[in-house]
Amino acid sequence: MENASDILKKRIMGIDYGNKYSGTTVICYNSFYKVRFIESSKNTDADSFILTEARHVKPDLILIDAPLTLPGIYFRRNGYSDHFFRTCDRELKAMSPMFLGGLTARAIRLKRELNRYGIEVMETYPRKLVELIELPTDVYKQSVDDLGIFTNHLVEKLGITVNRALLTSWHRMDALLAFLSGLRHLEKKSKRYGKMDEGVVYV
Repeated sequence: MENASDILKKRIMGIDYGNKYSGTTVICYNSFYKVRFIESSKNTDADSFILTEARHVKPDLILIDAPLTLPGIYFRRNGYSDHFFRTCDRELKAMSPMFLGGLTARAIRLKRELNRYGIEVMETYPRKLVELIELPTDVYKQSVDDLGIFTNHLVEKLGITVNRALLTSWHRMDALLAFLSGLRHLEKKSKRYGKMDEGVVYV
């Protein structure tokens, strides 16, 4: 297993993926020991924004909060019968990728584009990380006022230093949680949900 200093030399990018032109897509990445945030702008293409920033940041690994596959019945008939949910969705009690529709299609295409640049992309689910590290689910994404309370719990639980002034929205928090799932994966501490031949979520 790699030690912490070697892991932090790698560039991880966590993405909270939003609607294409809403300005709610947030990237969180590390520059050695510092975490930085970049946000898309309203009325600009979030997918082009991610591709541009990924080419600039050159991450070793991207964790994105969006479905990157469809239910297995659409491409592997044997053993799959569910038209709406993947195995990982059932395990995580997550929304159907079919319900998300256009966002799912965009995310799948975006992954292919990023893979062409040699960047590994994995699917994650921030809410599950909240449960796994026992953060308060009753305040998670409830209001902006609860963001500070949640941040306090995160800092205390993980023993990390966070520039609280940077955590101005739940979109930023979800991008940070996606980043932390990427860190857990490199440390070989992540949990895997779903089936490899259908779709896997790493938390």
